[in-house]
Amino acid sequence: MYKVYTGETVEDALQKGLNDLNVEENDINIDVLEEGSKGFLGFMKKEAEVKLTIINPELKQLDSIEEIQNRHLEVQKLEEQKETNVETKPEVKEVVEDEIEIDETPAYDETDVKHPSFTFEEAVESTANYIQSVITEMDISNYTDFTINDREVTINIFSKTAAKVIGKRGTTLNALGEIAQHYFNRIYRGYGRIILDTENYREKRKETLENLAINMSKKAVRTDLPVHLEPMPAYERKIIHNVLYNVTNIKTYSSGKEPNRHIVIEKE
Repeated sequence: MYKVYTGETVEDALQKGLNDLNVEENDINIDVLEEGSKGFLGFMKKEAEVKLTIINPELKQLDSIEEIQNRHLEVQKLEEQKETNVETKPEVKEVVEDEIEIDETPAYDETDVKHPSFTFEEAVESTANYIQSVITEMDISNYTDFTINDREVTINIFSKTAAKVIGKRGTTLNALGEIAQHYFNRIYRGYGRIILDTENYREKRKETLENLAINMSKKAVRTDLPVHLEPMPAYERKIIHNVLYNVTNIKTYSSGKEPNRHIVIEKE
């Protein structure tokens, strides 16, 4: 899905599109169709023209540009309905649709983990079952399975409400991944990397980040200013670095400390 916007400059057209769609630059792919020109003495003036294509996996699930533009109105209606339900039924627990906050304290008592002699496969199975129980405690019906590739494990989460498992830009899924890795490390002494996924989100997120990297490198060249991306986990930052490694006149580096470490893209 895409829409074309015009303005006096590329930046004006881009900002008009971002406001109209209620999105951020990392939600879209930007194609400059016309750079625009001021003309001479008011003649032959051309407006800048940009094509904004939706690349955010969550937004791509919507059926039309109109639904993307109006999605906040739907959320507002749901919130107003929830407030009404809370007033009439005080004991009903309110559920936030888009973001599930994860308590960073361990959801289990560390004294419960006795470091038994698990094999690698047994530790993986135990971790998958544990994550399933954590998500169930979040009032999200789900089940899990897993695949093993050498010492890298992908735990797939299946749920009718996968968006809640993913959270905004994967924040909930990433938090669950940290919990899973911590749990695995406690019950198995050897090396193993745990990755959580649902509805092929990781691959879709990789595509989004690759498009983001290209868009933001173009912005760095266009504005001649450094572009600071949002904080990301290390494996997502690596995707950005790899995409732009061989791009001429562009350099990338990471800045800040975890959990606020982020990538900066600059024109050389």
